[in-house]
Amino acid sequence: MAGGIAHDLNTIITTIYGYSEQALEKLDDDPDTSQHIRMIIAAADRAKTLTGQLLSLSHRSAEEKVPVRVADVLTETLDFIRPSLSTGIRIVRMISSQDATVMAVPAQLFRIFLNLVLNAAQAIGEKEGTITVTLEAPVNEKGEKEAPDGTHLLIRISDTGKGIDPRTAARIFDPWFTSGKKKGIGLGLTVVSDAVRELGGRIRVNQVKDGGTAFELLIPDAMFGSLPEKN
Repeated sequence: MAGGIAHDLNTIITTIYGYSEQALEKLDDDPDTSQHIRMIIAAADRAKTLTGQLLSLSHRSAEEKVPVRVADVLTETLDFIRPSLSTGIRIVRMISSQDATVMAVPAQLFRIFLNLVLNAAQAIGEKEGTITVTLEAPVNEKGEKEAPDGTHLLIRISDTGKGIDPRTAARIFDPWFTSGKKKGIGLGLTVVSDAVRELGGRIRVNQVKDGGTAFELLIPDAMFGSLPEKN
């Protein structure tokens, strides 16, 4: 999936380059507009870098689990999605335990985080809001910090959107279930739930005190320290 998205985006970026360069050739006598077009090209350069990272991610084995530094995948996901979000949405990163590692398919982790951040952005909509992404480790199987038996990761993605009613929360991971809105096809959170289960983890959804929603992932069997050397 990651590779397919990257190839589609590269096609769009190529079109942006082509039309921007044609426009520049006709606007030599209009420095202000020419500068705006150069900014468009600079943004396309940034997008091309991100798609390159996504392609690199997709070229890893699609099925093989490898040691993955979770903070790195979280950062890659947020850097990738930031340009596509509304300017009124602020992302707050609270990522600790930079060396926390789990055995996973990198593209699978990317898909989980991408779906949850997009879901948070959709909940906020066109108004201003905040998405807070938290990584805490180690925690125990209940998500409690500073526990002597802590070998889990807790990843929390919360938003300041409209929140979610209890009826919807009870069915939100069911296949094809939607809240009745036009956006969304009802599969994103089911994919997330299935992927988390494949990692041996759990996902839960909670209301945020002052409005909004928080999705919390508990992933077991985390390792801490340097990644093992490749054979």
